Formats: sequence, structure tokens, C-alpha cells
Amino acid sequence: MHFATPYWAILLLLLIYLWKLKTRQKPATIPHPDIIRKLGNAGKRARFKVILPKVLRITAMTLLVMALMRLQAGFVADSQNKSGVDIMVALDVSSSMTAEDFRPNRISAAKRVLMDFINLRQNDRIGLIVFGSQSYLQCPLTNDHKTLRSFLKCVKIGMAEDGTAIGMAMANAVKRLRDSQAKTRLILLLTDGENNAGAIDPETAAKLAATYNIKVYAIGIGNPDGAPIAVIDSLGRKVYLRNPNGSLFLTKMNDEGLKKIAQITDGGYYLASDSEKLSTVIHTIDKLKKTGYKAKLPLVFEERYMFFALPAFLFLLAEFFIVRFYLRALP
Repeated sequence: MHFATPYWAILLLLLIYLWKLKTRQKPATIPHPDIIRKLGNAGKRARFKVILPKVLRITAMTLLVMALMRLQAGFVADSQNKSGVDIMVALDVSSSMTAEDFRPNRISAAKRVLMDFINLRQNDRIGLIVFGSQSYLQCPLTNDHKTLRSFLKCVKIGMAEDGTAIGMAMANAVKRLRDSQAKTRLILLLTDGENNAGAIDPETAAKLAATYNIKVYAIGIGNPDGAPIAVIDSLGRKVYLRNPNGSLFLTKMNDEGLKKIAQITDGGYYLASDSEKLSTVIHTIDKLKKTGYKAKLPLVFEERYMFFALPAFLFLLAEFFIVRFYLRALP
């Protein structure tokens, strides 16, 4: 425990000094030398009545000053040694992830296996980035997997604008991992398309990751032959995107591009053509080497000023009622 603002103790010292100064002053009245003896017990009670409000007020003022000093109790939630790696997940949320070659669609299947992956890596710090034509941090690196899962549940198509900026997503992930103290740092990239947006191309982002010794494990989600993209039209009907000539539009991924990204960073590339293979890939990546690190969680402080503020209020309230209803002033 400690006081957050101990300088308020100066006010307490000032109050003590003023109190002593006041008690040294001679009273303006001349007491009768025989009055206390003649009054007996009644005299003692009278003296007690005179002193009681002052004692209550001094006690209340002292407690209020201590409340201003803000007593705090601190604790570390978790400081034990754990074994794990730092992982940034980059999840594609472009419209092509609505393709139904996975059940019910690619994005739902990806979110489901990511939930399993998070549950498997209990001792790791994991973060989440979503990307379309833009790249956004959905959740920073954290040991709080419950919060991470809640963020993952909120992920939906279109939240990062339509398009596929793989390079931007990887650069964003590198930014979050570069200052990590973990010996093993990796990016888990889940996408179904070819890079078609963003100011940074995937190869440049991969070289940036390699500079910081960050490995990229890319997972290509989707049928290699392509799959139609389901959308909702203006009448609320589910339809499939078509080419200008009327033929069905099929989304395809850039296998070679994803392989090159993995090769540059000494990571790995996996093709997941259905939900079962996607789950197998996730479990394969789960077997990656774990490294030891010491979890560094912030010291949490709890305010305890109410331990002083509440009694001070009660003492002031007691003084008010005693002066108002218990003591009687002579006319």
C-alpha cells in the first residue's frame, strides 16, 4: 500500500499547528474557582459536551486530509514464467470470404478454427488484425484470450472496406511485433485472394518481417479452382457475382505469391481447400516450438480513499446533530 498524493500531509501538519496555537490562547472568561467542585458529575459532563464537537471535527478533518492523500493498494495479476510465442493473426475480411466452398462460408470457417487455435495456445500472447483494402488492429497482443475471442466474434465482412491489401496487413502486424521480447514471433496470415490494394506489396512486407526475424505462416483459404461469391442484392435476395459477360465470377488465390511470402520469412504456406483441411493446418501450426518468457502485466492499483472519506463524513454528520440537538446554548 502507498499514498498516491502524500504532499497533502503538509495540510495535516498545518492543521495540527493551528490547533496547538489556538489551545495556547487564554480564554476570555474568568472561571469560578469552585464551580467544577460544586457541579460534581454535572460539571464533568458539561466539559465533555464542550470538548466532544471539537474532537469530532478534528478527527473528521484529519480523515479528509488522509483521503486527499489517496491510499492505494497495488497487486500484480500474474507474474509467473510461462512458455509461449507472440502471434499476430491477420484475417482477410474482403467480400470474397463469403464464398460458400466452406460451410457456411469462408469467413465463418476461419473464425471457427481461429477460436480453436486460441484455445490451444493458452500461454501465448495473440493479437488480431483484420484487413480488406485497409488494415485495422482489432485486438493488440494480449494474454487475455477471453477478450480476444470476443473481438474475433465481432469480425464481419466489409469492416475494413472491400479489397485485399495483404502487404498492408503484414506491415501492420510487423509493427505490432517488432518491439516484442519473445524469441519466437510470427504472423498467421489467413486470406483467399490476391493482393490488389494497399501502398505496400506483400514481398516488401515479407522482407520487412524477415528483418525483424518474424516468420509468416500463410494459409490460403478456398478451392484452388475458385468459388462463386454470394452477395445480397437491392431486393434482399442472395445472388452470385457475375462477370461483365454474364458468366459466374470465381475468386481465386495467388498460391505463388503466398508461397514466396512464406519462403522469404522462413515460415510456411498451407492450402486449406475445405473446413477439415483448414482445421488440420491450424493444428499443424499449433505444434510450433514454444519459448519461455516472463509475463509482464501492469501493476494494478485500487483506490482506498473511501476508508477515510466515509468515516470523515459520519464524524461531521455526528458533530452537526450533537451541536444542533444535544447541546443547548444559553440565551
